[in-house]
Amino acid sequence: MPLARRRRPFAVNKSGTFTVNLPDEVRQFLVSLANQLDEIVTMDVPEVRRLFPTAYPDDPERDAGYQILARDQLIDQRKNAADTLRATSGNETLTDEELSQWMAVANDARLVLGTTLDVSEDDELELDDPNLDLRLVYEELGYLVHQMVTALGQTLPEPTDSVD
Repeated sequence: MPLARRRRPFAVNKSGTFTVNLPDEVRQFLVSLANQLDEIVTMDVPEVRRLFPTAYPDDPERDAGYQILARDQLIDQRKNAADTLRATSGNETLTDEELSQWMAVANDARLVLGTTLDVSEDDELELDDPNLDLRLVYEELGYLVHQMVTALGQTLPEPTDSVD
């Protein structure tokens, strides 16, 4: 994936929408990730375990019930986010909801990739890593998610000092 760091990838407009400053290659790559997530999210494979975390780690029976109830809803949410990204990938501006959906896809892809690579917080990027290309994609997705969070955060109201 070409680096998206040439300029701020998402800028807040006065109208509350967001200008998308990403090269076409990055947009196409995000669409490709959305397509891949659509395929893998319904599979029972270890790579998606972080997309469906354990709700009740000390109660396997209760957690199994939760997974039965919640999994389909979580899959639908992820597929809707991928649909939104595909539908808006060529847009020059996005609403906050659309940008949030883009962020969900990028974050889910990063979680799957991080699980596949067995990345931990203590890991450092090594130039001799046999998975260097994938690690760079992982890092770039982290950067994009951070930029999306930052852009969305700029539209939040200022906190008040009053305590009720």
